[in-house]
Amino acid sequence: MRPWRLAIAPLVLLLAAPPVSALAADVRGGNEVAVAPGQTVTDDLYVWGGTARVAGTVNGNLIVMGGTVEVPGTVTRDLMVAGGTVTVPGRVGGSVRAAGGTLTVIGEVGEDLLATAGTLDLRPQARVGRDLLFGGGTATLAGQVGRRLQASADRLDLNGAVAGDVQADVATLNLGPGARVGGDLRYTSQKPASIAPGAQVSGRIQHTTPARAEATSPAAGFLSGLIGWLRALVGLFLLGLVLVLAFPRLTQHAVRAIRTSPWVDLGLGLALLIGVPIAAVAAFAAGLLVGGWWLALMALAIYAMVLAVGYVVAGLFLGQEGFRLLARRPVHPLVALIVGLAVLTLAGLIPYAGPVIALAAVVFGVGALVVGLWHGRPAARPA
Repeated sequence: MRPWRLAIAPLVLLLAAPPVSALAADVRGGNEVAVAPGQTVTDDLYVWGGTARVAGTVNGNLIVMGGTVEVPGTVTRDLMVAGGTVTVPGRVGGSVRAAGGTLTVIGEVGEDLLATAGTLDLRPQARVGRDLLFGGGTATLAGQVGRRLQASADRLDLNGAVAGDVQADVATLNLGPGARVGGDLRYTSQKPASIAPGAQVSGRIQHTTPARAEATSPAAGFLSGLIGWLRALVGLFLLGLVLVLAFPRLTQHAVRAIRTSPWVDLGLGLALLIGVPIAAVAAFAAGLLVGGWWLALMALAIYAMVLAVGYVVAGLFLGQEGFRLLARRPVHPLVALIVGLAVLTLAGLIPYAGPVIALAAVVFGVGALVVGLWHGRPAARPA
């Protein structure tokens, strides 16, 4: 498994968790949230706060997001947690899916532990019932893993017991004297692992050195860049083809808006470019508490499509204006589209200035779309 896949796995699992109606759950938020020892929550518990400490019992799932999170209590089902500093001294009956800066596991995890963190510390008394998957910076594992260990990290220090195979993609791998691997040890690293006397590996030890990227010739680099540029141009042209043929009035209004009201387009485009992601993040956070968080993800997907359409609109405007100023005659919109997109994408390859040009095209195009939709709306019928 590649490092980035392991790193985002817990986040993906947090987002892909089956939506549970928050109206039927216990939701708690604030600067400091606590479940006292002896207190029992007979439902799923959602916690949102700066500091969260769950020392009681949760008969259900526990979902926590906070700066500092400590769970010394008991969670009968799954624990899903994201925080700056996360400590789990208690018992979790199901799986733990965690993302944080520092993650310390001291208690027992009944099933799997999936984590991405800057530092993971699995203490000697900790127990993971099944698999441990980790992606991040440094992992120090002194506890027990009931099945497999799979890690992608900068440094992995193993001084505990793994019942099955260990597979690691690391810069540094250390096996301490207390390390016990019941299966095979397969790792990818630039240097051999440091295996202390007393460490035991029951299966095979397989060391793979990462393949170095082969140097490419200037001609091959130019050809690869040309193919990438042509692919991007074809994809944008197909998107523009749909836009021009399926929505001709909207396209005309949007292009005319860039010509007649560029500063209005700039303001609207900047507002949408900055405001929509902020609103989507807020909606996602609220959706975790009251339900419907997936609507924010859908909004972000539509937002990305609108940005691409705005870029295409800017390319169409550039092509039409170029023919109008240089050839002094109008051309078919599709001809103007392919020429304008070619010029715009080539300009985007200019070092330093290219990203600024592309961003300006997106901002003006998105603002022009909004103005075009406003001007193209059906007129109100008289009473």
